[in-house]
Amino acid sequence: MDKKNLNPTTLDWLLVDNTPATPLAGLRHVLANGSLVFPPFPASRYRRDVHAASYRCRLRIADNAVLSRTIHVHAVLSTPWEVRVPDEYVMAGNAAMLRCIVPPHCADRVSSTDWLGEDGVSVFQYLEPRYQRLDDGSLYISAVRAGSRDAFRCRVRDRVTGTAYTSQFFGHVIVTEPKGGVRPRIGPEPRNRRVQAGQDVRLPCAAHAWPVPTYRWFREHREQLTPIEQTPLWSRAHLQGGLLSVRGVRREDAGRLVCWLNNTAGGESVHFSLAVTEPISVRIKPEALRTKINSDVIFECKVTGHPIEKQYWVHNAKAVKPNERIRLSDDGLRIHIKGTQKEDQGVYQCFASNSRDQAYGVAEYLIDVSERPRATATANRSRRAPYARSAQSHDVDWNFTGTRELKPELVYWFSEQTLQPGPSVSLKCVAMGHPPPQFTWLLDGFPIPTNSRFVVGQHVTLQDDVVSHLNVSRVTEQDGGEYACVATNSAGKAVHAARVNVYGLPFIREMPKVTAVAGSDLVIKCPVAGYPIESITWERDGQTLPLNRRQRVFPNGTLIVEQTQRGDDAGTYTCQAANRQRHAARREVEVQILVQPKILPIQPLTNLLREGMRAAISCQILEGDLPIAFRWEKNGQPVTSSPYAPSGIITRRMDEYSASLVIEHITSLHSGNYTCIASNVAGSERFTVPLTVNVPPRWRLEPNDVAVAAGQDVTLQCQAEGYPKPIITWKKAVGNTPGEYKDFMFEGTSRMLENGSLVFERVAKDSEGHYLCEARNDIGAGLSKLIFLKVNAPARFPMKSKTVQVTAGEAAHLQCAASGDAPLEVSWRSPHHHTIAHHLDQRYTIREQVLDDGLVSELSILQTYRQDTGALTCRASNAYGQDEMLIHLVIQEVPEMPKNIRIIDQQSRSIQISWTQPYAGNSPIINYIVQYKEAPESWPTTPQKVIVPGSVTSANVQNLQPATSYHLRIIAENRLGQSEPSQLVQVTTTEEVPSGPPLDVRVEAKSSTELIVSWEPPQRDLWNGNILGYYVGFQELNNNSTILSASGPGGASYTVRTVEGAGTARARTTLSGLQKHAAYAVVVQAYNSRGAGPASPPTTATTMEDVPSLPPGSLQCTALSSQSVRVAWEPPPTRGRNGVLQGYRVTYAPVTDWYGRYSSRGQFQFFITGNEDAVTKQISGLHTTLSGLRRYTNYSVTVCAFTAAGDGVRAAPVYCHTEEDVPSAPADIKAVVSSRNKILVSWLPPTSPNGVLVGYTLYMSVIEDGREEGTHKRMLSPSTLSHETSRSPPRATHQFWVSASTRLGEGEATRVATVLPSDSVPARITSFSRSIVTPWKENISLSCNKVGSPNPSTTWSMNGASLESTLRKNVTTDGTLIISMSQYADSGNYTCAVENPHGRDEVTYSVEVKVPPQPPVLAVVDSYADSLHLQWSDQGDGGSPILGYVINYKREHGDWEELQVEAGTSEHVLPNLWCGTRYQLYITAFNRIGTGLPCDIVHAFTKGTVPVKPKHSQMITLNTTTVTVWLDSWGDGGCGILYFVIEYREVSQSQWRLVSNSVQATERVFSVPGLTPATQYQLRITAHNNAGHAVALYNFTTHSISGIIDGELSPPVPAAGARSLGGARVILPAALSLLVLGALVAIVLLVRRNKAGGTETAATESAAGESPSVAQLQNKANRDQQYLAARAQHPAPPHHYKHASNEYIEDICPYATFQLTKPTYSESSYSGNVYSGPYHSVRGSFVYHDLKQNDKYKGKEPEYTKVRRKGNRLRDPHSESQESDNLGSTDSEVKKILTLHLPITEYEDDASDDASAPHSDSEPARLRPAHPNSYPSVEREESSSSSENSVGGVVRKAFPSRKGKAGAMGKRHVRSSSGYSSHNDETTFSISNYPSFNDHIHPPSRFSDDTDEPRRKRDKMPREAFQINV
Repeated sequence: MDKKNLNPTTLDWLLVDNTPATPLAGLRHVLANGSLVFPPFPASRYRRDVHAASYRCRLRIADNAVLSRTIHVHAVLSTPWEVRVPDEYVMAGNAAMLRCIVPPHCADRVSSTDWLGEDGVSVFQYLEPRYQRLDDGSLYISAVRAGSRDAFRCRVRDRVTGTAYTSQFFGHVIVTEPKGGVRPRIGPEPRNRRVQAGQDVRLPCAAHAWPVPTYRWFREHREQLTPIEQTPLWSRAHLQGGLLSVRGVRREDAGRLVCWLNNTAGGESVHFSLAVTEPISVRIKPEALRTKINSDVIFECKVTGHPIEKQYWVHNAKAVKPNERIRLSDDGLRIHIKGTQKEDQGVYQCFASNSRDQAYGVAEYLIDVSERPRATATANRSRRAPYARSAQSHDVDWNFTGTRELKPELVYWFSEQTLQPGPSVSLKCVAMGHPPPQFTWLLDGFPIPTNSRFVVGQHVTLQDDVVSHLNVSRVTEQDGGEYACVATNSAGKAVHAARVNVYGLPFIREMPKVTAVAGSDLVIKCPVAGYPIESITWERDGQTLPLNRRQRVFPNGTLIVEQTQRGDDAGTYTCQAANRQRHAARREVEVQILVQPKILPIQPLTNLLREGMRAAISCQILEGDLPIAFRWEKNGQPVTSSPYAPSGIITRRMDEYSASLVIEHITSLHSGNYTCIASNVAGSERFTVPLTVNVPPRWRLEPNDVAVAAGQDVTLQCQAEGYPKPIITWKKAVGNTPGEYKDFMFEGTSRMLENGSLVFERVAKDSEGHYLCEARNDIGAGLSKLIFLKVNAPARFPMKSKTVQVTAGEAAHLQCAASGDAPLEVSWRSPHHHTIAHHLDQRYTIREQVLDDGLVSELSILQTYRQDTGALTCRASNAYGQDEMLIHLVIQEVPEMPKNIRIIDQQSRSIQISWTQPYAGNSPIINYIVQYKEAPESWPTTPQKVIVPGSVTSANVQNLQPATSYHLRIIAENRLGQSEPSQLVQVTTTEEVPSGPPLDVRVEAKSSTELIVSWEPPQRDLWNGNILGYYVGFQELNNNSTILSASGPGGASYTVRTVEGAGTARARTTLSGLQKHAAYAVVVQAYNSRGAGPASPPTTATTMEDVPSLPPGSLQCTALSSQSVRVAWEPPPTRGRNGVLQGYRVTYAPVTDWYGRYSSRGQFQFFITGNEDAVTKQISGLHTTLSGLRRYTNYSVTVCAFTAAGDGVRAAPVYCHTEEDVPSAPADIKAVVSSRNKILVSWLPPTSPNGVLVGYTLYMSVIEDGREEGTHKRMLSPSTLSHETSRSPPRATHQFWVSASTRLGEGEATRVATVLPSDSVPARITSFSRSIVTPWKENISLSCNKVGSPNPSTTWSMNGASLESTLRKNVTTDGTLIISMSQYADSGNYTCAVENPHGRDEVTYSVEVKVPPQPPVLAVVDSYADSLHLQWSDQGDGGSPILGYVINYKREHGDWEELQVEAGTSEHVLPNLWCGTRYQLYITAFNRIGTGLPCDIVHAFTKGTVPVKPKHSQMITLNTTTVTVWLDSWGDGGCGILYFVIEYREVSQSQWRLVSNSVQATERVFSVPGLTPATQYQLRITAHNNAGHAVALYNFTTHSISGIIDGELSPPVPAAGARSLGGARVILPAALSLLVLGALVAIVLLVRRNKAGGTETAATESAAGESPSVAQLQNKANRDQQYLAARAQHPAPPHHYKHASNEYIEDICPYATFQLTKPTYSESSYSGNVYSGPYHSVRGSFVYHDLKQNDKYKGKEPEYTKVRRKGNRLRDPHSESQESDNLGSTDSEVKKILTLHLPITEYEDDASDDASAPHSDSEPARLRPAHPNSYPSVEREESSSSSENSVGGVVRKAFPSRKGKAGAMGKRHVRSSSGYSSHNDETTFSISNYPSFNDHIHPPSRFSDDTDEPRRKRDKMPREAFQINV
């Protein structure tokens, strides 16, 4: 056989609806070689569906097919064209545009346009650059000269016929001279441009204006205008007047461009829309693909070009329709075929198109079954389709075959030169580019002079560089100027310009006349030569410009006049250039301003005129320069010459300013748009008036009767004309006779054409009848015509064949319906071509029924057999012809069920299954139904199913759930019904990564460095397996992140932390170590054994602000005066601000009384914040002035920054001293008679010395007999506070006053003290009353100096009561009261009184003694896993402000630690505590006097419990010699597990074997190998965390050698002292006979299988957990391998606590199958209620130190000091008593401590007893806990029912952490350590008895233990509440 016959090739043509394009005689032929030919045809045979249609060629090779591009056919009439060029009026200096007018129906056939001058030569051959051909073929002439009258003709070429047509008459450019300013006016040229990328475009902004306008171009983008000079377009643009030329248009150039025109008469704007297209190119990847059957393939379509309006796929010349297997991407560029079948082979094409272009790519797909020749070449070049009506050569694919153009680039250029006249000069430019550029040379923007001294040369080098020279011989001074070389090619141009200066006198070249349109800008540049030039100026009428704001003159000689006006700006301008020697040159230029016409608006003539009336249109000019020319157009065509002007139209010129158009007898031909065009030299104005003529309808093509054969196409002509356009309607007569009509319904194959004709395609008999055509337009009566359509119908079967399917044994009824004119005859023939009749076979019966349009014959077969299958023939005939119909009779049966079912592929969400085709029952199998359900469920009534075609024997079951077992069965279905279901197949899908993100992700700021992240698990149906944990990724959102980044969730740079464990409860974790006050994005991913799922959307949160951690820098203090200083500083570094700085607080205080306290490390600490004199000033800036200070005082100044979180670290204080000043007056003065001839004057120092006192001045005045003898003064030393002077004369009055002095001068004086004459010496006190403030335990001396004669007596009283001398209060012989060791009770008013016979005197001292603060009241308001929230309230500050607090705390069996807190706060979060641990706490306050008493000890627990043991089924898996322990099934009780201790023993032994005592909590699985098969063991596991430890015991029996469990588990062994709660199970015999071993194995397996469904119930009822079956072990082992692999890839950090997770599907979750009957475990279940003793034994004592008598309060340390003994131990650290004391001290120790805080009076009375009292340890410690020698009580694992009372249901709770507030206010944390050891305590408390966590039980006041025992008794819980052992 010839190879050509293997793959027959056929070519055919298709219409747009994919129907074949059949040959039509004389109109369309399809040749044998596949060509489609359209022969010439007369106009009468034009058919739109043939000659204006789209065609495609289809190539078929075997089963493959390829489509060509769409080819658009548009037939045209070959008639001569009449081409004309209308005249154009233009003002001098403006641009003119001549248009080549062709008939409108030929406009799209013009391939090229050329313009010819009067000499018949193309104007583009001229050297003048002012002629430009625009994109639409128009001629653009720039800067038309005045007086010129150029004439042009245009020549166009028909791109269809190739014929050239030239306009018969010349079009003239008529230049006018305006008489005034003319506002810019724009012509009606098209504003839209569509150009292909890479081509050039020219946008004409031609205006008529005078003066000549200035042009500015802008690019519009989003309603914003950008000058074109500032856009990338400028480098490829060229401006020539108003013409914008752009070379090599790019796609990004598309958009709107705006041209602004302006002259002195006004302005105008023109908007251009530029659309840039790119040829479409299409490729498909891969080009060729060969795979096996049932593969997944993807083809991708790569499309380039613009615009893309339509895109679709074709397979073997048929459009691709998406279905279950074939999917298209949303953008249509990608096709995905799943499970490819044989019918998917072939050629795939991707088509992309727009209205003008089309392209496609080709790819071939083969299934690797057998080698076949390829249908098409697979070269993947883009196939592009030309637009049929376009003249562009689209066949060239410039993407692959086009040559690349390069714009010119200058590689060498000349530089600026300065020459002397005479020598020659040569200027050189070298450029490269493709095609080679051409050079032009310019001088000052104009072509170089046509002088023999100027020679231009150009040549091309071997390297394709173009070299151009400009040689100027004998340079003169007039040759100077700016020379430019311009390199130009089709891709662009390059320009270089530089000046050539020639020394000489100034010279100005001649300038032509300049014209401008009124309203535009006038720009004139003065062409100056000569060198050097000092200045260039412009003048007008002898006046130097500028004269107004519209005129601007630039130094380079450019004159700009904006918005020119005829009256103001027209005239002669003079340019003058001068050098320094005042040599000048002048040149004049004439400027003319033109004004264009403006037309008075004209009313439209619509709906007014009828045929026969007269119409006139008047066109009048409002303004404009004469002469004005008028032209008239109708519908864009001139009306002044034949044949375009309709007859009867007369145009008249009324006067110089008006014209009219008159139509004497109006007809319908006169309807249209009439335009009046007025033009002068400045421009033109157009105004269009619509005119309509109403005409009644009349026949253009009258309807006639038509007769046609049925099945042919027929057209009923009905065409009418008139105005308004008549509306054509068709009606059909009701019945066979006309008279009653109804509107004809256009349905099926009938339609009405636009011209009104009625078309029937393949007309049928039922279309026969009378038709009425009506034409109406509401003008006149209208038209109507009745015609008859006769349809002759031959005998015909509408259906040529059909198939009748009958079930075997049933009757068959076969019908054939023939249509046609009567009479009709019908006969039947059998498949063997025998005539069928009833008399020949009794089973056959024939019946006939006559219809209106034919006849129906029915053949009935009473009972069918399989052999009746075949083709029966029904034949019909009449007078017009005959026809046959085949009826295929098929006897069918139900198919059999599918067989040989196999699983081909098994994925996580899909299963691919195949089978063999069963017997089809002589009926094609329509579908195969694959039914499936989840394995544990029963078959529902309507199970889920997948239906595949009957031709396919495989199916892909999709949309399954991962990790799920399914049952599948298959049913075959044909027309008769469905087969029986096939055998059941069970298959399990694999796991896949979770497909859903965690839900409800919340991120909250916990502190300044911590974020709390919580989330809900993904939707349960999106887990896709068992979720093993989560990845929490976080990323700082700023660019200054310092965290270590990793590739984390979401594909971004995230730091990832792993949180293990899963469940349905809300999970949470804390992200710590974050940047303070930083924004973070947090995402969460769930992961399983297959990997991580999608990340949640980023959730943002910001850590809290914190106080600044760094102080302000560069703190400086400078004294300004005696009462003010200036303080300045720098802000803290950015890294230490920790938030938004809100300001600064400057704290300053006088450094007069310093105070402080000793820290626990022996360092003395100073404070200023608590000083009464300290002042804090809030500042927003970086400096301030402190005013109102004390004079000559040393100040301490510190500053801190503060944020919203509070104050930051203070800067180290600086000190500055205010300057000295004169002192104030001494505080008081006394003058008393001390003896008969003496006077004693005493005074107090100044209250404000304001400096160093240099002395006192005592002034004395004597008054005798009313005369003042004069004032005397005496200078005294600064230490002198009294002075005794003589009393002379004795009978005179003496007056005294005192002043103090510093180095700055003398201060104010005291009041005047007067001593009157007296003969006696009364008792007086020279001391002064004062207020004294002192700290406690200081010695106070109250002086009482006295005078008098006789010697007065002295008495002291306190608060009005007489004061007697005591041990601490003593009155000396001179009357001074000494108070030793002052106490708070010593505060009061002390009065000293003296008396003698001559008088009495007294002074009073107000004494205030300040003491340490009272103990605060401490409370624990909240607790967390690692912190306690404390609050306290002050009870008194002892008279001095509290400076801070010290919190002391210790954990049980730990050492005391202390934490110092600043004043001003009443709460604190104590961080870094142990989880689930009991703590003791107390607090003390201190002020500048000392530290106060401690408060009562408070007990509290951090949250968390000991680990919670799991169930046996979760904990253990085993085989013959190894037991595997699943450690991650332990619950951590809220406190992370530290380590495990694993031990085991045989049941028969008492000794435990230690496997490991340090198994890390991160180990998930631990195996104990080396066990003996078939042996009973006990396993003991101890889990430790900070809250304690828990012990779990498990019993198990290893498997026998045969792999079968030899016996059931024995009951667990109870712990010591515990009562066993489970009965013994029946154990199977240990040894069985080898003869029955096989039977036993079968029985056990059968029993296990039957009990598989009831595993949960059995587990609940059993008293001890059973070991899993062998199948379960295998399943778990498989999952363990996946789980361990995932864990190896994602190890969990050790600080995350574990969740007890449900590892296997078969396992029972013990935490989700029950509910506690009692109140659940809650956060309020912890309360510290057990008193453990005072502070921390003797190591926490408070000791007072006595002061020496000469100690002074000022500058001394406070005497109330806390002493901590660290080095020495008073007891053996290993003794039991010492361990108990470490927990709490005895009452005797407490009492001894309390005595140290008694008042001094009591201290003195009991001093001897206290000193000799021995330290007593005999008092029993009632609350000392017992320490058992063995493990605490261990709960045995009993039955599942008993486990309901355990805490297993609540150990999953993760307690919150409060680490973030520890250092929030700059606390100093001091830790102490000791070697003390202790045992665990056991504290029993009830969870259900405490309703809230805040119900703490406080220890008794003053450490009393009296009420502690009843409290403990009351705390015991009832038996029904479960217990937790801690």
